[in-house]
Amino acid sequence: MGCFSFLCKGCDRPINSNSTRGQRTILFLLKDGEVIEKMQGEYDSYGRVFDEEGKSIYWQMEWSDVCNLMFDDNEANGICAYHEKCFKGKSPVCTRSSDDQNQGWGRFKLPPIPFKRS
Repeated sequence: MGCFSFLCKGCDRPINSNSTRGQRTILFLLKDGEVIEKMQGEYDSYGRVFDEEGKSIYWQMEWSDVCNLMFDDNEANGICAYHEKCFKGKSPVCTRSSDDQNQGWGRFKLPPIPFKRS
């Protein structure tokens, strides 16, 4: 399976990830322009984010249904993505984000790894 990549709705720049670390993002899953799910964290390259332990968080909706929304003809269906720093409101723009032609693998600075005490 290939990567899913998005342009931020706030700045129109890619939301990058190297599939093990990524930029901080907020993802909104849309159906008919309404937010039905939301997740926030480092982007994982696959339409999701990592949790604090570096494991991908999964949508509650079945993955095949999420994919159907992402590739639906209706622009009000799919994933609307923002860099955390670009999201300024309580409600996202309720159309899906455009795809990044570079597959989210552009140059970017990774956030520092949080220090965890054992």
